[in-house]
Amino acid sequence: MEFALQSYVSTFGDRTDSNRNLNRGIVNGTALTIDAALGGTYRLTLSGDRLAGTYTRGTTFSGAATFKRL
Repeated sequence: MEFALQSYVSTFGDRTDSNRNLNRGIVNGTALTIDAALGGTYRLTLSGDRLAGTYTRGTTFSGAATFKRL
């Protein structure tokens, strides 16, 4: 994942590691769950060229998340 406004790039690995900026992703059919390196979990569903769902961090934040293929 790349966050252009902050110039932050995080890659995927077999486990989450914040020191190495590694996320862990699990695919099940059209569903993708990402345990983010900086904390929190994305629960997304693929529809066409878009992944959409929620991002939850702890018990204090939950919001919409959308990624679109360019």
